[in-house]
Amino acid sequence: MGNLLIFSAPSGSGKTTIVRELMARFPQIEFSVSATSRAPRGSEVDGRDYRFVTPEEFRRLADEGAFVEWEEVYPGTCYGTLRGEVEAIRERGGVCAFDVDVVGGVRLKGIFGDDALSFFVMAPSSGELRRRLEGRGTDSPENIERRLAKAAAETERAGEFDHIIVNDDLARAVDEASRIVAPFIAGRVMLYFGSFNPVHRGHVAVAEWAVDRGLADVVVMVVSPQNPSKEADGLAPELERFEAAQLAAAASRHPWAIQASAVEMTLPRPSYTIDTLRHLSALMPGKRFSILLGGDNAAGLARWREADRILGHYPVYVYPRPGDDRAKYPAGVEVLEDAPLLDISSTRIRALLDSGREHYRAGRFGDAANDFARVRELSPWSTEAAGYLSMIDDILSYRNTDLINP
Repeated sequence: MGNLLIFSAPSGSGKTTIVRELMARFPQIEFSVSATSRAPRGSEVDGRDYRFVTPEEFRRLADEGAFVEWEEVYPGTCYGTLRGEVEAIRERGGVCAFDVDVVGGVRLKGIFGDDALSFFVMAPSSGELRRRLEGRGTDSPENIERRLAKAAAETERAGEFDHIIVNDDLARAVDEASRIVAPFIAGRVMLYFGSFNPVHRGHVAVAEWAVDRGLADVVVMVVSPQNPSKEADGLAPELERFEAAQLAAAASRHPWAIQASAVEMTLPRPSYTIDTLRHLSALMPGKRFSILLGGDNAAGLARWREADRILGHYPVYVYPRPGDDRAKYPAGVEVLEDAPLLDISSTRIRALLDSGREHYRAGRFGDAANDFARVRELSPWSTEAAGYLSMIDDILSYRNTDLINP
């Protein structure tokens, strides 16, 4: 059965628009049309926005058990989640999205538990909420005051939801919701393990290629704190590597389908892939996990803890590196022959950084700038290279304009 998404908010916060945008991005999401006893407002259409029924018809449906939950939101105005709508969407494998009031959202989360992901959407301020309600032109001044009073009470329940989204900018709010929704509704999750020290264009290109080829719904770049089979020398702080991977994923062609994860930073050390797989399988039952590895990691896979179990239970995809000895790959992996073969490596980028630092300390700022610029080309998320380039620019600008040092 499909997962469920619950969006609740004070009236005027923009939750309905966010749900509609998510449906456009994720075709498997279907809107659960609620029933209401009120009359249509503005351009609302029966069967699309709500099932508009009379108060008498609503009461009859409630008595017959047609609702998963229902509530009299305002005196004489009832809203309810139709059981038939939810069952029909789930039976065809869709993801059911609810657009309900705050009390209804809390009730639905209580009914569906971990099968549902709940969001509380809020305007950035009460003043902005008032402006939006007045701008809709569908409510009387008395109704607007009533909605604002109700919004203040509803906001106190925001902590009962899984996520809070402040809708100060619609595009940003939709992007934030998309990044949260994508892994929740994904059936196939590819775990892209690596130190990403640093993350570079080649990493992103392979992740994009995997999404393009339909190998998974979501590719998660799992940033390893320390590979037990590798030396820690030259390993950048783990949080810096994770933050850079986040930036790289967000800048990819598939910013919702490619994400970064720090899950291994929360698990006992040393970090073993089989332990991560067990943890994620327990945390997200029903997901079909696969593994994406570079050729260098694949060559040592046979020595990993419980390697036979990994190879026997999870599809393992390997993107080869130029010059790889394929004979070192263990049996059972699938080599991605058509994956982009880019002559880029984290080792090469680290060497360029070291060279740039040497030149910088020696006062050879032109050579240093060339090295750091190359790092930025290969790894646009390198804050260290960006910092050095900024300092070099300041130094050279000063030299070019200072009359004492012409």
